[in-house]
Amino acid sequence: MGLLKALKNLFMAPEEDPARPETGRNDPCWCGSGVKYKKCHLAEDEKKLSKKYEASCSGNT
Repeated sequence: MGLLKALKNLFMAPEEDPARPETGRNDPCWCGSGVKYKKCHLAEDEKKLSKKYEASCSGNT
């Protein structure tokens, strides 16, 4: 079973956004920095989400 998983990982494209638990604005950041999420990765994550949204909307016209 390990060989099959290794082959799958070798030939499949990596996921863009690995699954991580929901994080509130005032919770510690998911990256483990110890800083609040809103001061660490919130802006970056929101940019990624807005780019995905814009890309999905632009193809519907």
